[in-house]
Amino acid sequence: MYNFFVGAVNVQRSVALPLFIILPILFVCLVVIFYFYMIWGLRLKYKTGVRSSTVWQPDDKFSLEKDTVILNKDPQNDFVILTLADIQVHDLFRMKKNRVIYKTIEGAIKKARPDLVVLLGDNCWGYSRQCYKKLVEIMDEFAIPWAPVFGNHDCEGNADVAYLANIMEGSKYCLFRQGPRNLPGMGNYAITIRQEQKIIHTLFLFDTGTWDFEYDETKARYIDADEEMKEKMPAFYAERITDGANRDRIKLGGSWGTLSYQQIDYYKWLLAGITEANGGVKPESSMYMHIPLYEYNDGYFEWIKGGCDPDKGFGEVNEKICSPALSTGMFDAIIKEDSTKNVVVGHDHENNLSVLYKGVRLSYGMKCADECSWREYMSGGSTVTVDKEGKGTFSHVYVRPEGLRHKEGLLAKIFR
Repeated sequence: MYNFFVGAVNVQRSVALPLFIILPILFVCLVVIFYFYMIWGLRLKYKTGVRSSTVWQPDDKFSLEKDTVILNKDPQNDFVILTLADIQVHDLFRMKKNRVIYKTIEGAIKKARPDLVVLLGDNCWGYSRQCYKKLVEIMDEFAIPWAPVFGNHDCEGNADVAYLANIMEGSKYCLFRQGPRNLPGMGNYAITIRQEQKIIHTLFLFDTGTWDFEYDETKARYIDADEEMKEKMPAFYAERITDGANRDRIKLGGSWGTLSYQQIDYYKWLLAGITEANGGVKPESSMYMHIPLYEYNDGYFEWIKGGCDPDKGFGEVNEKICSPALSTGMFDAIIKEDSTKNVVVGHDHENNLSVLYKGVRLSYGMKCADECSWREYMSGGSTVTVDKEGKGTFSHVYVRPEGLRHKEGLLAKIFR
């Protein structure tokens, strides 16, 4: 039997060969363990950010410069507001320039040529710190002002929303503001659009929270899942209750987050201050948030029963509207104040409905890119185009999905 000379020791072949196999494997295992401990451990470590010190009271004096973000509109051109809904990226590797996410963002911006981009929440999930840093890098690359709201998934990663807010506050072009710390949510703020020193349009951006909305179950609303619903509203019919006291009925909404009474009061306060600063003229406005208002259900039902009038609505509802089960009163405030004419939300990836209800257009911003559930023919963004009079018109921007999909490539398979 042959012997191997290892260092100053003769080692029998039967011992040496296994060593030559085992030792490299052990070395690779140690490197992998070190990598995951040092790199992924740091990625997974939860971080908390610094919250705003601002506190709001209803009797506070309003300041246009302090309490809103001011943008100036060219009187010769329309002002285009592009929304990107539910980008929902899981890992920064999926945001590279050869991937669908980046190409969809880029394509929507090239088509819409916006003056402002609004992100409608669920901008990420998973490794949120890393994703948000990459998102800031991407959005700033276009050199266009952008304003995000948070969705119900943004807080589920490796940082709280305050930390994510701190990341965006370091951006050159991001207009995000945390808003008063004593209001529910993070990121309740307003943007005023001025034309020749007159405010012609305002954007109200609100955080609808997660799914912690508590309500009296006895006040929840149910509707019958009849043959008409089966034919005209199959997405709702598919969610019918199959047993119990409410069998063959549909419950509207659920425990999804929504706007609080304090946020509604803040909306009224902001609008009153903006109106006063505008010489008593109340400008038209639009509202942006993640989770749809309860009234999206009523608007949709009215449109269906009215024969889907194209002058009142367009788009599809391919999943039951995931609104709260009850209204907290924001839509009533919108009607009473008679300023907000467009409400734009995300959240429901497979819906792109836009419907006029009681003089207010309730719309879904179109899902952006291929993360989580989506439909390839319903990908891109949406716009509110503000004319020289301040009137906003809603439409969708369709972008053909191009690039590497989220299930393709080695890293995607690892991080899916």
